[in-house]
Amino acid sequence: MSDEWVSYIVVGFMIVFAFGVVTLNAFRRRKEIPPPLAANDRKLYRLWRSDPEAYKRQYGQLDEQYLEAQKEKEASNN
Repeated sequence: MSDEWVSYIVVGFMIVFAFGVVTLNAFRRRKEIPPPLAANDRKLYRLWRSDPEAYKRQYGQLDEQYLEAQKEKEASNN
């Protein structure tokens, strides 16, 4: 094999590796279920991803109130 083919193979492996990592991260994020407030706000989503404990301290009670309000809303509609 020539040096040219070896460089093509190396570049091909690098490309496959890069896209593989990106794809795996995308699949992991699809499985995540963020809290209600973080699901609708980019800033809160970033906080939740970087430090879930800080998010829970700051917005945990608001999430609980939101979920309770949603349950009451569903109960009143039925």
